[in-house]
Amino acid sequence: MLGARLLARAQACARPLLAQSKHAFARSVGTAPSSAPPKTFLEAGQIDRGFVEGTAMLGAAIAAGTFVPFETQLSALKRVIDGFRAAGLRRDAIPDDVLVKDYLRKNALAAQNVLIASPSFYFLFSWITGQSVAVCTARAITGTMRIVPFMAFFYGAFALLAPFATQYYMRTGGTSYADSASNANMALMLGGFVFVEAIVELRGCGVTFGQMTISSFILFVPALVGRLAAGVLTQQAKVGSESVPVVPADWEHSAVEWQRSAFKAAKALCIDVDFFTTAAGTGVFQHVLNAVTFVLLARGSKTTLLDVGRFLLFGVNNSLGSGAMQAVRTLMMRAGFGLAWNMASSQQWHTPVFDAAISAGRAA
Repeated sequence: MLGARLLARAQACARPLLAQSKHAFARSVGTAPSSAPPKTFLEAGQIDRGFVEGTAMLGAAIAAGTFVPFETQLSALKRVIDGFRAAGLRRDAIPDDVLVKDYLRKNALAAQNVLIASPSFYFLFSWITGQSVAVCTARAITGTMRIVPFMAFFYGAFALLAPFATQYYMRTGGTSYADSASNANMALMLGGFVFVEAIVELRGCGVTFGQMTISSFILFVPALVGRLAAGVLTQQAKVGSESVPVVPADWEHSAVEWQRSAFKAAKALCIDVDFFTTAAGTGVFQHVLNAVTFVLLARGSKTTLLDVGRFLLFGVNNSLGSGAMQAVRTLMMRAGFGLAWNMASSQQWHTPVFDAAISAGRAA
């Protein structure tokens, strides 16, 4: 009886505070947008300069890979390897074949896999924030193209710096290559790459540099660190690895039809431990990131931490039910994106130039 009275009293005290916060959020987002709502489909689809630049850059990269002769590409790759040696990367620490396989090839494919999966991310983000299917489809394309320059910088810089960081940990810490590589990846990610990833995500979702605020990064960056640990590092390490279905292996030849079907589905869709790590492990962090992104799009430089907190509670429609549904939709979003990303990372991509350099390194 006493517990029931205390609960009722707490609810009575909390209700006006929640209502006040909800209405304050509705006023702040609904009446003081940072920019006028889009008037045309081009504006709604976020077809802007960033989209054009990213499309041109990706087109140039595809054209170079398609039309530049194999020998020229291989010669350029060898010059890159020689550049690492000239800069102080020792062969006894990281041989040529390991340098190409674990850093150059892996990061090139990691960037490719992110771009393959990104349309699902931007489509689902637009969908859970109430956009039409047509706008979601447009933003899936424009968002992906907009992040091309940042992804090139992110994974390119990672490929250049990670070998030296690994060598440093091998020399100073006396750890194995595998442990040193893991420590180097984490150090680089937390030492500055997380801020690049923050810009990638916000720009891809349509947030301009003028709309970004320092206060928003106070929430955005820590949440992004958690998501990166469960997402980027997991999928980066997975590149080229065969997917092992999460269901029991003996189901493949089981006498029970539904077990065989479940194994085939898990195998085809790459439903493995890494999928659940990427999808479920990043869901909570993504909910915070979505809140910051949505409020920045609505409020721009006027965004405060209170605005983000209200969105986390009340969602798009300014109610506790909307806030709960927003969290559920975020989990669905991460599952869809995680599925696409994990499938891309599980593929055995054909990379003849990298493969030739790896073979040459092993033969040396």
